[in-house]
Amino acid sequence: MTAEQRPLRVAFFGHAEGLRGDGLSTYSRELVRALRAHGAEVRFFAHHEDGEVVPVDRGDAVLLRAWHFKTVTIPRPGAMRTITAALEQFHPDVVHISWSFSLHDGAIARAAHRLRAACVATFHLPHGPAGTSRGRVLYGLYRYHRTRMGHVDRCIALSTEQRDLLVRAGYPAAQIAVIPNGVDTAAITPGPSELHAELTAAVVVLYIGRLDPEKRVPALVESFLSLDLPADHVLCIAGDGIQRGRLRTLASRHPTVRLVGLVSSERALTLLRGCDVFVLPSTAEGLSLSLLEAMAAGCAIVATDAGEDGRALQGAGMVIPTHPLRPALDHAFRRLISDPELRDRLGHAARERAVTSYAMAQNAERVLGAYTEARRSGHAAPGTATPAALR
Repeated sequence: MTAEQRPLRVAFFGHAEGLRGDGLSTYSRELVRALRAHGAEVRFFAHHEDGEVVPVDRGDAVLLRAWHFKTVTIPRPGAMRTITAALEQFHPDVVHISWSFSLHDGAIARAAHRLRAACVATFHLPHGPAGTSRGRVLYGLYRYHRTRMGHVDRCIALSTEQRDLLVRAGYPAAQIAVIPNGVDTAAITPGPSELHAELTAAVVVLYIGRLDPEKRVPALVESFLSLDLPADHVLCIAGDGIQRGRLRTLASRHPTVRLVGLVSSERALTLLRGCDVFVLPSTAEGLSLSLLEAMAAGCAIVATDAGEDGRALQGAGMVIPTHPLRPALDHAFRRLISDPELRDRLGHAARERAVTSYAMAQNAERVLGAYTEARRSGHAAPGTATPAALR
């Protein structure tokens, strides 16, 4: 088969599911599926420590060993040799890094160029409000990661605000493509759910995501409990993180708070379809994939204006300030819980927004366009024609 006929080959360095259950693993799963649906041949690289579930058949994945310390992934000895050998065997046209894959991100980009492949990175780091201590810390991280991106031909930013931060940190503006996160609106749809019967609940408020400090789930619990709702009004929390012990203690004292742990994508869809209100109280985001999934499922949503979330939801849900969280969250809860018609209107609006602005099919086409631009930068093998997946 000639270069003109064969599929585009993409080596995708991402995050597996199983033990993570976060936006990074969702991004990897959905984008790999979409790229394959567009005709690309994808070799998926992930870490054993992420869990056993990957977005491809296990035989098609390259699973590496590493140590995870909160948000830092430290490769074990020999990881780069394994990566280099796998890349040489696969001979990719594009190496796509879901940044930060590990402390080897910069070395992976250099390896791509040695093989005359283009390198693209999706930058997932959240951003906080300018002028705040958190905003300054995150900007410092942008500057740190910029020093490792010298061999990245195209950087995908999730929003214009994130692009501007990358430019301030020193990454060339001409090499940045703004491509928001996408959601599979064909697979994630409104539909029936037995959640109310399962929880014996008249109203279900739902949170899905990491149980880490920036998500402010304990504050969410306190807001929900402060409303003094009937016993058949339930707060359901799905996910895992460093605050799970604190949340278990809270839940043990309040039967209307239910912790369900990490959930599969199928279980998450059941939760989304069955909930009455979805809430995301984060202090910092890029563009939350759990938010987009809730929109695609037709949920009535309350979310802070962290990162790009407020812009994505504006007019299709209730957007509240990042600071202070309360009493704005309390007021939003009262209004939505007491008004089923408003919940229905917002759910329909959220679904429409997801379909028109954030569908994964269009997202994948834009990512493929970024691949085209990266390959034109001169690092792809000379004489290689544009493969069918990009034509």
